[in-house]
Amino acid sequence: MTAAKTTPTREDILGIARDLAARFDERAAQHDTDGSFPYENYDDLRASGYPALTVPTRFGGWGASLLDAVRAQEILAAGDGSTALAMTMHVQTVGAAAAGEKWSADLFADLCHEVIARGALVNSCATEPELGSPSRGGKPATKARRDGDDWVINGRKTFASMSPVLDYFIIPAALGDEDIIGRFLVPRQPGIVVEDTWDSMGMRSTGSNDVVLNDVRVNDNFKITQSPVGYPDPNKATQNAWFALTVSAVYLGVGVAAQKVALQFAHERVPTALGKPIATLESIQRRLGETEFALGSARAILYHAADQWDRQPDSRAEMGDTIMIAKIAVTNAAIKIVDDAMRVVGGASMTHQLPLERYYRDVRAGLYHPPTDDSALPLLGRVALQRIKPLPK
Repeated sequence: MTAAKTTPTREDILGIARDLAARFDERAAQHDTDGSFPYENYDDLRASGYPALTVPTRFGGWGASLLDAVRAQEILAAGDGSTALAMTMHVQTVGAAAAGEKWSADLFADLCHEVIARGALVNSCATEPELGSPSRGGKPATKARRDGDDWVINGRKTFASMSPVLDYFIIPAALGDEDIIGRFLVPRQPGIVVEDTWDSMGMRSTGSNDVVLNDVRVNDNFKITQSPVGYPDPNKATQNAWFALTVSAVYLGVGVAAQKVALQFAHERVPTALGKPIATLESIQRRLGETEFALGSARAILYHAADQWDRQPDSRAEMGDTIMIAKIAVTNAAIKIVDDAMRVVGGASMTHQLPLERYYRDVRAGLYHPPTDDSALPLLGRVALQRIKPLPK
């Protein structure tokens, strides 16, 4: 990997993302059909220096803001949603840590140096079969026990995106039998087994396999944090802005790609009975207007939330509802854009000759990242009600 000699500007970053997206687009359909992992995409990402996107400039990284990361990930996703979604896990993990998430300063610095030196990739692998998403709280079945100066970790994690190429796994584990959870930065090693379990309807090339840890050892220096087992306050909107907004950007990028296909199709499709492109029909213009409205609205909400997070660090603790609203609004807008694009194209949108059926499958995965609609909307309702007076217990 060749690191950039100077820090890229925002336009440089977006230009690199566009170049990568164009390459990914050429491979996406085949990897989707095969359900295969796009190793060559990660070779390209590393060669471009893209893993350094959110590494702070003091460590030689690109130092991207949340808004820059959101815009870059949206562009990547227009080329291949699966690669962009998986890469988002690295981007947001490093970005959140750089923005102040609790880490040992030396451990984070060491990770950043690895990212710069060799394009090392990291993801937080926290979901488990019994636990489900850790966003709802609870104690993981994965356990870490002391053995001298080491921690020995055993357990299974699911939905470990990018697992075939990860260099580091962030593993939450219960510390012995205590109600305390430690988060460990675990380098890839022989005790980590990636089981090829990922066979999904959409986002088929993310490599979100199961990861099994068998007597994996790390010393205490690799423990990021420890905290009591907890559950989120059911009446307070608290969100990881880096995760929610960069993930939302990926699904918006899929919507952008779908709209582009529909626009091109509308210009090229000339039915015999009409004798001119369907782009001249008001019904088609209206449907495409729906996609443009949804795209513009979603971008406004997403970019504003990311920009507010960047510019107002002292207000971040009160931004949970803003982040939650952005995630729900953007992912649902992306689904609508793809649906309207398919309605413009008609029956041909269901064939493999066009990528719309892939976009349709990919974009729906946005519904299942936290916060989900089913958890966010009642919470937003409670937040609104409590502006008038506290709810009865």
